[in-house]
Amino acid sequence: MKNVLERYVIKDWKLKLLSLVLAVMLWYVVFQIGEPKKDLTVPVTVSHLPKNMMITKMDPERVFVTVSGRVSLLKELKDRDVGAVINVSGTKEGEGVFNLSKANVNVPKGIEIVDVRPGTLRITVDRVLEKNLKVLAKLDRKWRGRYDITQVSPQHVLAEGPRRVLEKVATIETLAINGDLHGNEESVTVGFNLEGLPQTSVRPDNARILLKKRPGKDVPMSVDIR
Repeated sequence: MKNVLERYVIKDWKLKLLSLVLAVMLWYVVFQIGEPKKDLTVPVTVSHLPKNMMITKMDPERVFVTVSGRVSLLKELKDRDVGAVINVSGTKEGEGVFNLSKANVNVPKGIEIVDVRPGTLRITVDRVLEKNLKVLAKLDRKWRGRYDITQVSPQHVLAEGPRRVLEKVATIETLAINGDLHGNEESVTVGFNLEGLPQTSVRPDNARILLKKRPGKDVPMSVDIR
């Protein structure tokens, strides 16, 4: 046992100690310093937007950020941990160009911002408009001529969205009334078609439609073919 201890531990102990120190230093260099940079794609958000305004377009919506720091920090750093914020206070309707720099980017402690690109963004702002729209109920093709719409509730909804969109419309259609209809009278709850109304919300978000089958009009039967 003594010979083994002298052979593997005591013999050349200075050289072994130096090897251990070098190994520890190498570990520190690799895991604590390591590769100094990392590229991220981060979302852009706005601050201080006036309450009566809304963002209708932002180009680009995400920017490239290069950061540096210890590899132990960069290894755990995710895109969601970094954010770019643009102050749009005092902005007016229309398109504006905003500068983007390191000062607009927020990073965790211990991380340094190396570069941000592109250096500018184009943001389009519109005024928020509220408008009452008349509800138009829409039947699916297979029920047209078989059912009549007898009641729509509510008859109007309150829409909120971009001025340039809502000032051009006065009505809003429901989604096509589909499904299984069998009775002489049917009550259906259906949502609204917002396809032509981008960034618009409506209150309430659905309508109740009363339907009555036309006399002598049979309901088509569904045949299950397997």
